[in-house]
Amino acid sequence: MVRDCGTLDLNSPYYYLTMSQWFSETCRLAEDRILKRLIGLLTGFRQPSNPDTLFVWQIAVDKRYQGRGIARKLLDEVTDHPEIRYLEATIAPSNHASRRLFASWASSRGASIVTSPGFDETCFPDGEHEREDLYRIGPIK
Repeated sequence: MVRDCGTLDLNSPYYYLTMSQWFSETCRLAEDRILKRLIGLLTGFRQPSNPDTLFVWQIAVDKRYQGRGIARKLLDEVTDHPEIRYLEATIAPSNHASRRLFASWASSRGASIVTSPGFDETCFPDGEHEREDLYRIGPIK
């Protein structure tokens, strides 16, 4: 799913296994139960130095299911914890869909967004990755 969405960096299978094993409270899958098909995923973790902040590593929805509120539901589920007050994610400037998703979700939760530098191009070893801006959303209501 991550590979097919075209905008996310593909991680190793080991990464996805460790995220689902040790960060299962902050990762979610969405499935079409009739067709028994994975249709959405979110991986994230609570930051050890800021336990009130959830960092969303990746969020994706199968193109055939986009526009149905699945990504927003995944965000709602992982932030439905009384100790989580902020959500953070890094987003490339060209990823318009993610920028719209997080802006819309923040608005629906009555939360503001502060954007700051995240990782610039020089942080990525291949030299072909655009910068990632840090989005901080909150406080989440």
